[in-house]
Amino acid sequence: MTGPDLDAEDTAQRLAAAFQRVHVERMSGLPILNPSLAVQVVGGTILGGDWLGVLVTPWCMNLVLVPGAASANRPGPVGIKQMVALPAGGVEMIGSEESGIGPFSACSLYSPMGDFADQAAAVATARAILEALLLPEQASPKPAVVARPVAGVSRRDLLRGVFRRG
Repeated sequence: MTGPDLDAEDTAQRLAAAFQRVHVERMSGLPILNPSLAVQVVGGTILGGDWLGVLVTPWCMNLVLVPGAASANRPGPVGIKQMVALPAGGVEMIGSEESGIGPFSACSLYSPMGDFADQAAAVATARAILEALLLPEQASPKPAVVARPVAGVSRRDLLRGVFRRG
């Protein structure tokens, strides 16, 4: 599904449709679903010929990269990790594939989604994360005061929610 005509809006619509099918066909009734949330793609943009956006679902929030035709970011087989260079720095992503999308890479930001009160909160979080990842590394916001440093947690890990996984 990639090609020279990779279009931001079309790719976002195909991703949303594919994961709406996943929601109905594979996830329906599972206890990890947050009933206050729906499948939504946030901020899809073309970056270096690839599509990049955030997928919000009732069970997870993922950064998603759909490679363009000439992409250097070809996802490997499903489940294989790769580093993807973004303006804010490298992000580890995992190869995946869905009907209607084809091969893509994803980075889990949140899972499960129980901490989000509603769709607006999930979407606002997704937008903030994507905006931070699209800032050049030296321009990324740094915390002014850190009350207690957390050993072994990078800014990337913080964005991906590693600190919450304990």
